Amino acid sequence: MRLVVTLPTYNERDNIQEVIQKILSQSKFMKDIDLHILISDSHSNDGTVTIVKKIAKKNPRVHFLDVKKRGLGFGIVLGHRWAIDKLKADILAQMDADLSHDPKTLPQMVEYIKNGYDLVTGSRLLKGGKNLLGFHRRLFTRGSAFFCKLSWGTFNLTEYTNSYRAFTKELFEKIDFNKVPWRSKTYIIQPAFLYAAYTAGAKIKEVPITFQDRKKGYSKAQIVAYTWDVIKYGIKVRLKRSKMLVKFLIIGAISYLINASILGLLNRGKLYNLPIFEKPILYFIPSFESAPRFIITLDRLLIASLISIEVSIIFNFIFHDSWTFRHRSRHGSRKKRFLKFNATSLGSPIIQLFSIIFFARLFHLHEQIGLAIGVVLGLSFNYFANLIWVWKDHPAESNV
Repeated sequence: MRLVVTLPTYNERDNIQEVIQKILSQSKFMKDIDLHILISDSHSNDGTVTIVKKIAKKNPRVHFLDVKKRGLGFGIVLGHRWAIDKLKADILAQMDADLSHDPKTLPQMVEYIKNGYDLVTGSRLLKGGKNLLGFHRRLFTRGSAFFCKLSWGTFNLTEYTNSYRAFTKELFEKIDFNKVPWRSKTYIIQPAFLYAAYTAGAKIKEVPITFQDRKKGYSKAQIVAYTWDVIKYGIKVRLKRSKMLVKFLIIGAISYLINASILGLLNRGKLYNLPIFEKPILYFIPSFESAPRFIITLDRLLIASLISIEVSIIFNFIFHDSWTFRHRSRHGSRKKRFLKFNATSLGSPIIQLFSIIFFARLFHLHEQIGLAIGVVLGLSFNYFANLIWVWKDHPAESNV
């Protein structure tokens, strides 16, 4: 199994030789791993290229790629692509080339990959992790983590902007980079790649790391621009995720009108208070007062409620499956998803039915009032049940 550690670089002559040596020294802790290093350089002009090429001539496990264009995203994405196509990597890893990341964590990350995780990412904010940067950059790390949690809805992850990661070749191939802003001049590639992995259904593991400030060279981080990019990306994600809720509410509103119309016609022959038929469609079923008593009273209102609710369930499924949740996971046949949808929808009609009967029998209110209350309560229940089971997003795992 081949592991290729990609180091995106730009003017790192003071650190590059030492970081290469430290990474290669971890090979003895990964006996069954063929460890290689790829320096993915953005056209450095300080002598970094000369140093790397000299090392590569002596060590066949060290490789150099001139990506020409400057920007962290170019170094990372084009570097990983080259590692897969040219070096036949099975596992991809990345870390900073300025000695901020300790290569000693690498064997632990690889072990988690071998145990079935798709992405292992370092976290300074996890218990046991440390962030030894200055105050303003520590503030950025925590602030961006808080903002991403709120905008993404990923409360089981602790950090989003760290670049020390390992992941499978299969995960990289699965990600649609047309939707990842990897050409940006800031470091937005870091949280954007994490979100892309999350939405691709990656099984994610966080491990604590210590982040050291560089001792040589200078940082290329543009904190103000990076902060603005994180905010813009978070808003974009939130709007995209909110579209699904809006679609759900639209279908729910239409479903309610269908439910209410059928209920009214079956039970009273009316659309709300507008007479349509001279008598109810289910006129042959007695009303509550004259219906036979069993364990439950099988009266016209109960039967009409059950029919109208099931029709609305069928309508909901057709449009949720083809529109609302179209971009989420759709495992199994449509028939199987329909059965699962009916199972998750069981709570919603029970709530609606209880609400209709409760308010009609106990408070003598119009059945449409009970239905409206039941729909609101049932809609909330159904939305989260659908997200969790029927159309999963495969939430990431962590050891938080």
